[in-house]
Amino acid sequence: MSDILRELLCVSEKAANIARACRQQETLFQLLIEEKKEGEKNKKFAVDFKTLADVLVQEVIKQNMENKFPGLEKNISGEESNEFTNDLGNLPLWTSVCHHFNWCL
Repeated sequence: MSDILRELLCVSEKAANIARACRQQETLFQLLIEEKKEGEKNKKFAVDFKTLADVLVQEVIKQNMENKFPGLEKNISGEESNEFTNDLGNLPLWTSVCHHFNWCL
C-alpha cells in the first residue's frame, strides 16, 4: 500500500507543476480553455469548462500509475476526454503521454 501512496504523492506533485506552468502566462492560459460539449458537461452546471492542464494532468497520472502498477489501467479513468480544442476553434489536439519522466525520487 505504501508504494501506491508514494506514487500518488509523486503524480500529485507532477500535476501541481503542470498547473503552475499553465497558469504562469495568463494570456496563454486563456487559449488553453475549452467549453465542454453537451455529452461531456456536468449536468450540475449550465456551462462547464476543461483546460489543457486538466487533460495533461489526467494523462500524466494515468500513464505514471499504469507504468508503476501494470494491470491497474482498467481501474483508472478520468472526467476529461483527451481531445482538446481551444476557443479559437483551432484543430483538435489529442493528448497522450509517451515518455516516462522521473520527477520524483
